[in-house]
Amino acid sequence: MTSVIEPTPAPVARDTGRPTVLTASRRIDAGELQRLLPHAWPFLMLDAVTNLEPGVRGEAIKCVTNAEWAIHGHFPGEPILPGVLLIEAAAQLCGIVTASASEPGASPSIGYLASVKRFRLRSLVQPGDQVRIEAHIERQRSRLAEFRVTARVAGRVCADGALMIRLG
Repeated sequence: MTSVIEPTPAPVARDTGRPTVLTASRRIDAGELQRLLPHAWPFLMLDAVTNLEPGVRGEAIKCVTNAEWAIHGHFPGEPILPGVLLIEAAAQLCGIVTASASEPGASPSIGYLASVKRFRLRSLVQPGDQVRIEAHIERQRSRLAEFRVTARVAGRVCADGALMIRLG
């Protein structure tokens, strides 16, 4: 006889216009991302968060398509995702990691990109690519968190570096 294990239901996010407190490692889809981040189209860069350890680390996916606004003019005939938008996608993941560490019942802080350090764009990211972004906190002091970020396409590193996030 086969037993079926029912998954634990994910907590329902409050629609407050601010990030929601997350208390467990889990997957976050595009609909919930819209509630967690203060970003709206066209600047919501992530498609899903595939793994989250609140206040510690996270992994996310960014799917690059021909339909994206920035692809149309960058560059005609050889479309690539602008590097600054790859950095923005990584910063959004960092913001989710920091917001998820808020105390239960407290209003979560919004993370703002404060600094881009030692960031290297190592290969082109084109339509059809699925970018897997990993971010983990290396240091945190007061309201500043320094993250180590790595982005990969098909297993190869396409970008890496450090981002500083200031909690608002």
